[in-house]
Amino acid sequence: MENQYDVIIVGAGPAGLNCALYTSRAGLKTLIIEKNIAGGKINLTSTVENYLGIKKIDGYELAENLYNHAIEYGAEYKNGSVETINNISEYENEVILTSGTIFKGKTVVIAAGMVNRYPTGVENFEKFLKQGVSFCGVCDGPLFRNKDIIVYGGGNSAVEEALFLSQYANSIKLVVKDEEFIADKISVEEIYKNPKIEVLKSHTLKSLDGDSNLKEIELINNKNNDIIKLNADGLFPMIGFIPAKEIYKNLDISDKSGFIITDEKMETKVKSIYAIGDIRVKNVRQIVTASSDGAIAAKEIWNALK
Repeated sequence: MENQYDVIIVGAGPAGLNCALYTSRAGLKTLIIEKNIAGGKINLTSTVENYLGIKKIDGYELAENLYNHAIEYGAEYKNGSVETINNISEYENEVILTSGTIFKGKTVVIAAGMVNRYPTGVENFEKFLKQGVSFCGVCDGPLFRNKDIIVYGGGNSAVEEALFLSQYANSIKLVVKDEEFIADKISVEEIYKNPKIEVLKSHTLKSLDGDSNLKEIELINNKNNDIIKLNADGLFPMIGFIPAKEIYKNLDISDKSGFIITDEKMETKVKSIYAIGDIRVKNVRQIVTASSDGAIAAKEIWNALK
């Protein structure tokens, strides 16, 4: 059957692509489905410096390398948005796209990753999505050349975003909700060395204002509840990610937060359905750990189907 596969991988980040590399090399008929572009969140990273063997590489370049390697041994790649995944019986599964297309797989590997977390309780936030609010400095940074930007968050994503955007912006205010950063020390040191970046700690985003585009934001001082207003042409909220759980909510395989529970072989409680990468319950979410998950799942699938 044309739409019948040994392995269907949902998501083309490092986990999914590495899994596809291993399964296709093993001779298993493999399909990768991705709704955006191959490489996942790596494409949104300006520079990768913590992948062993590659001292420094642009995120989009690494993503392209991973994709080209993954399809080299015959894995098929399709752009499409998955609506749901159905388990019919053991080693009989359906992956249904929003277009209505149905693919059948003996096994399904969920590698859909995570999506940006929206700040809650912020007045007018959704009104200014794509009208000043962006989640991707690599994509939209040039649009904010010589503009005043707010980056909201205190982790590595926020710090890296602020540093990257400083090449374009007139000024950047890095707003941190807590009293201290949770980002890597070496990255935080770079923030304080950058003359374009000002840090505001212990402040929470309250509201956005403007006409057709963002012009101003309000912050609350968490220590004394004072409200301050800042001019802002752009806002980049970098407060973490949540799992892309809609596609598997019918399978009852996740914890209360939506992350998928697997065993050490990457298999869920539903036989023949696996989960790998950032979307599963785990302590460390890095390119190297995602890639490892993909290799482990591929080995177990090969053992199950051979």
